[in-house]
Parts: sequence; C-alpha cells; structure tokens
Amino acid sequence: MSSWTEGPAVPRQLPAGPAGFVGRDRELHRLDSLTAPGPDGPAVVVLTGVGGVGKSALALRWAHAAAVRYPDGQLYAPLGAFDPAGPTDPADVAAVALRSLGLAEDRIPARAAERAALFRTVTAGLRLLLILDDAASAAQVRPLLPASAHATVLVTTRWRFGALALDGARFLPIGPLPEDAATELLRRRIGDARLVADREASGSLLRWCAGLPVALAVSAARLASRPRWPVRRMVDELTQDRVSLPGEMSLTTVFELSYRDLDAPVARCYRALGAHPGAECGVPAVAAMLEVAEPEAAALLDRLVDASLVDEAGPDGDRFRPHDLVRRHAHRTANADPEWNALLRRAAEWYRDGAAAAGRLLTPYRDRPAPDRSFGAIRDRSTALAWFDAERSNLVAAVLATAEPFPLLAWQIADGCWPMFHLRRHHADRQLVDRAAAGAARRLGDPAGEAEMVKRLAWSLYDTGRLDEAEPLFTRAMALAADAGDRAGLGGAHAGLGTVALARGEFDQAREHSAAQHRIFTTLGDVRSATLGLLRLGTVENESGRPAEAVTYLRQTITLLSGLGVDPYNEAVARIELGRALGALGDDEGADRELAHALSEMDRLGSARGRAQALHRRGEWHLRAGRDPDARRDLTAAEKAYTRLADTEAVPVRRLLDGMA
Repeated sequence: MSSWTEGPAVPRQLPAGPAGFVGRDRELHRLDSLTAPGPDGPAVVVLTGVGGVGKSALALRWAHAAAVRYPDGQLYAPLGAFDPAGPTDPADVAAVALRSLGLAEDRIPARAAERAALFRTVTAGLRLLLILDDAASAAQVRPLLPASAHATVLVTTRWRFGALALDGARFLPIGPLPEDAATELLRRRIGDARLVADREASGSLLRWCAGLPVALAVSAARLASRPRWPVRRMVDELTQDRVSLPGEMSLTTVFELSYRDLDAPVARCYRALGAHPGAECGVPAVAAMLEVAEPEAAALLDRLVDASLVDEAGPDGDRFRPHDLVRRHAHRTANADPEWNALLRRAAEWYRDGAAAAGRLLTPYRDRPAPDRSFGAIRDRSTALAWFDAERSNLVAAVLATAEPFPLLAWQIADGCWPMFHLRRHHADRQLVDRAAAGAARRLGDPAGEAEMVKRLAWSLYDTGRLDEAEPLFTRAMALAADAGDRAGLGGAHAGLGTVALARGEFDQAREHSAAQHRIFTTLGDVRSATLGLLRLGTVENESGRPAEAVTYLRQTITLLSGLGVDPYNEAVARIELGRALGALGDDEGADRELAHALSEMDRLGSARGRAQALHRRGEWHLRAGRDPDARRDLTAAEKAYTRLADTEAVPVRRLLDGMA
C-alpha cells in the first residue's frame, strides 16, 4: 500500500456479481490476456457494445474472479453517461477514490487537474483494480487512470473511445449472446422442459430478445413467475404488443409486458423509480415516495429485483438502480401516471429534509428549522457527511428536476446543500445547483431568495479564482436584496464585494464594504455576522499596512466570538490576523502566542486552509525577523497546503520562497 495513504483502508467496492451469468468464455479469456501486467502503465480495457448487451455484467464477473490479483483494492465508479443529472464529473470520482484509499478530506485538492495529479501520485505502484462503468467520453476516463503498471482499469461504454488508444487502451467489443448461451440463460431460469416443449416458440423468443441479456433476463423472470405458461404465450404477447420504434421494439415490449404483470403495489414502486430524480436510490427515499414503511418499500424493491427490472447497487446491496434502458421505460410510464407530480414532490421533500438534518450537525450556527421527519442514518458529523456523499448526485438531480414544477422545493434543497458544498468543495455541482435555484427563486418572484443563490454562486466563483465573474454577481445580489428589502442579504453582498476588493488591493472599497457589513448586521442584532465585519476590517488594515488599527478590530472580534462560542474557526482566523499585526508592531511574544494558539485550533478543527493560513502568517513573521530557516519551514508547508486546496494564496507564498532563494 502506498505511503500516501493515512490508514489501512483497502477498498472493496465491487457490487455483487451478476446472478445467472452465462457464456462469455471467449471474452473472459480475452480479459485475462489484455490485463496482464505491462511495463509502461496500467492495463486499460474498454468494453464497448450496445445498451443491454451485458458489458457491466461481464466486467463484474471478471473482476470478482480476478480480485485476488489486486490486494491494494478494487474501486467501482458509475460514470452515469445516461444519468438524469448528466455524466459524473471525473474530479468527483477522483475525490471519492482518494478518500476510499485513506486520504483525509483536507488533503484532497479542489482543482480538477491537481486532484487528478494527486490520484496518480497516490496510486503509483498500487496493485489496484478500477471499474469505470457507463462512461460518457474519453475525457471523463483519462483523469482517472492510475499511474501504476500493476493496476487494471475496465471501462464500459456504448461508444468506442479511440482517443484512449493514446493512453495504451485496448478495446474489447461485446456482441449479443450467441444462441447457445442465450438458451442456457433461459434454461437456468425456467427449466429445460418448457423450452423443448415448443422449440419453435423458444427460437422465436430468442430471436425477439436478440441476444441481449437484459431482455432475456426480464423475459425469463416473467416466465418463471408463471410456471403454467408455455413459451408460446410469451411470444404471442410480444408479437401483439409492438409498441415502440423498430430499433427499440423488442426491449420496450419486453419491459412493457413485464410491467403489466406486476401487481399494483409493485407497479407503483416501479413508477416511483421512474419519477425519482436520480439514477440510484435507497430504501428510505422510495418509502417516502410511496408513503409506506421502509420494510414494505424494501419488499417491493426486492420484487422488482426478482423481476430483473432493478439491480442491487453498492457493495452492501442496500441501494437500487434500474438498467438505464429500464429506467427510460419506467420514466415514460411514470410520466403518464397522474401521480407523477406527487411522487416527484415527495422524493424532493425527502431529500430536502435529509439535507436539513445533515446540515444542522455540520453547520449548527445556521438558522434553519429542523425537519419534521427523523433520519436514523444521520447521527453525528461523520454520518452527516456520509449521507451527503451518498446522496449528492440525487440532491443535484432533485434541484434540477423541481426547479420548474416545484421551485420552492428546488430552492430549499439547494439551500440545504450549502454545508456539503462548503465542506466538500464540489464547485461544478455547486454552480449548477446555485444557478438552478436562482432561477427557481426568480420564478417564485422571490428576489431575496434569488439574491442568496446568486451570492453563493459568486462565492464559488471567487473560491476558484474567477474574481471577474464573481464581482458582478455580488453586485447583482446586492441589487436584488435591496429590491426585496432584505437587509441580511445586503450585508452578505457587502461581505462578498469587500473580499473581492481586498483581493485586488482596493483597500478603501474593502473598508467601506466591511464597515457596511458590520453596520447592517449590528442593526439586525446578528452578533456573529456583525463580528465577521470587524474581522474583515482588521484584515483590511493588516493588508494596507496599518497593524495598530488592525489590533483594535481583531481584539474586539476575538472577545465577541469567544463569548458567542459558536464559531471557533473564525475566532482562530482572528488570532492569525492578530498575530500578524502584533508581529508587525514588534511584539514577538504576542505574535508567537496568537499564531501558536491559532495553529493548534485549526489542527483541532481539521481545517486544512486554516492551518495553511496560520503557517503562512507565522512564516512571514519569521522572515521579517530574519529567522530564515523557520520561515522557510512554515512557508514551504503553507505553499504545499494552499496548492493542494487550489487556493490562490499559494502564489504570494511562492513569491516569498523564491525571494529567499
């Protein structure tokens, strides 16, 4: 195991192997040869073929058999080429993989390129298996290729990614099952007697299913549940129900007939999956959609698994995911159901409430009401983060799906996602959600709600170094808040504009905005937010070379925040700035005390950025005092931390180090 990992984490993420797998001996042997270790990098094999042909099943079958070859772990990532919310961002997949390999959250960079580079560093030399299932493009795959000649990557996709040949990829086309294997699949499910009783009908069924395992499995499950039916009856129904376009005729008809066979509660569960905003879900979400107890929802989902209409997903089999072709049929079926809106609304309400429950544990200082329902899986900070990690794609999909039909719900879900985005730094998802939620607020005629989401979008852009895009959005948020008479929104916009001005060295403007923030929140009685205005003023005075004025603001900040006891992070930030100011005034004892206190507190809080700030300012103080070895030690550590976080503060620290050379 690489020394980069911080614990004995050995991920075993493969979903359960496919039940009733038949044939594919040639392809399995071919995978054995294509994945033999080579000298120049990982073995990359791209399995290509039409939807429903069994690419994922083949990859999992081989992976389970070969798992012993990969003692450093087996990773599985669904890339979601056909997910409702769009393909998965490879940077997010890399973050999940790095966490699975034992890296602490604060070691994972925010920027995609740096995250991919760290993934290559961490995986160098590892005997690792990675399955990238349902890929949308070569660009999605490339950042996820390990830097190890002992690693193997299996990619499943409907397209041939010729560009991956430049990365040493080999291609394995997967065709329909041959007749003998398709026959064996049916035989295992319904027995030999029914097949040989009417060979002509059996041949017709095989031709109808066209060697596609998904069609064969659904057809076999339907016949297995009706042991008295002859195969001829199934063929007759298929022939009489040609309900789709020619290219999809057999599959759509198979799904439609299987759906019609479901009893009412199971059929309703199937429609619920079609209305569910994301591609994968757990039992609690389905129970909420159906308004039934979780054991009943689990039993209904098991019935759909038995009918081969839904697959168990995840290492523990506690989540459910229809094949994307089945999901399309379920979506069309649900869309024609009068209950569609109610199903979607109840799903969205469940995700809204889950985000609220998790958020209250992660950011208790936010004034948000507690949800009416309880979430047993959300018990503390750790489980709250785990819930957000598991449901992130569904939360994003829920915002996008409800932005027009249920704009208030969309806004509420987006609001609940703030702690997740704040802590996990999923900037691409955050910007997608914030834009959709701002549009939802606009449709509601809620300028205050729109201002809040525009402001959040601006902060995300600022955090990724896009100041020129962030500034006009902060200005727009200010105008919207003013129109709405939203004083808190106005204060928040001043905070954003003050931060942008400070980053540009426009100290007078930064001072004005920070003073306005303090004044507005003081009037509103919001002591914490008003105190953050004082903290910004102290920072402005430090940056503009007025440390004595900074000390006054910063001592006030520390006294007020310490009294509140709800924001230890910003109290530590204030101590960093106070140490910086005292050092500039020649009070070395005071500077050392405050910076050491802040560094210890940032370590306790687990804040990578806070630790980097403390090291940065202590390094500057050492440099000013002529303690070059101490300065180099702290500045080097700060530069590395800022770089991992994709923080623009890495640039001035690098300049200081270059000046010492």
